[in-house]
Amino acid sequence: MSEPDRVFLQMWAPFRDHLVANHEFYVAQAKGRLLTQFNDEAMKADADQHAEDWLASRAQYFDPDRDDPADAYEQSWDEAVSFYQGLVDLQKTTRLSIIAGMYHEWEKQLRDWLGREMGHHRLGEHTNAAIWRVVIGDIFDFLECCQWPVRERPYYADLNICHLVVNVYKHGNGNSFKELKEKAPEVAGAKDELPGFFLSALDYTNLEVGDADLERFSDAIVAFWQDVPENVFFSQLSGEPKWLKKAVEKDLV
Repeated sequence: MSEPDRVFLQMWAPFRDHLVANHEFYVAQAKGRLLTQFNDEAMKADADQHAEDWLASRAQYFDPDRDDPADAYEQSWDEAVSFYQGLVDLQKTTRLSIIAGMYHEWEKQLRDWLGREMGHHRLGEHTNAAIWRVVIGDIFDFLECCQWPVRERPYYADLNICHLVVNVYKHGNGNSFKELKEKAPEVAGAKDELPGFFLSALDYTNLEVGDADLERFSDAIVAFWQDVPENVFFSQLSGEPKWLKKAVEKDLV
């Protein structure tokens, strides 16, 4: 009589629901408590108030025999524009911080789940350490050896773009920005009306990520969790990556 097939990885339905609910709570609260403060009407009003405050602070120094009122109003306009641009930059930074936070949380939860699942098979210190040490591409290799073709799923493209955006936000120029320019030039700051050679001159400061991008990245994370197989059996494993094999061998000694 053959030995029954055993479960290698399991995604318990209530745990899946918990992961999705926590993610959606984070995104909703971050948008409601942070991004809503940066609506365009409010930013313009704040800039106008800043200009008025600037004028008021200079009133005591105004000399009608020497100073031109037009100069003061022109300077106040410049102050308003500078203040507004500062708020726009802060809005972008806040949005990127939200995206980075949700992505890092997703990645940590994925590694934590894999580590705990492997622990059920007496795989401990070395396997768990390897899961936390390798890059996310190696994790995807692991998932695909379980006959779960993550990279072929519709959500993968947005999940990968999110990964690149977070790397650029964290590290600036580098390989991630080069890859982003190839895979999502509009996110890297490319404009339709600009000539093609302009793309090569872009750097990390040109990163353009809007609310729609935040939404699609968030949807990709939800789709990923919903796509995790309920059960992956030992019979489904094939072509395990070398980093995993080495770690497992050390734990089974």
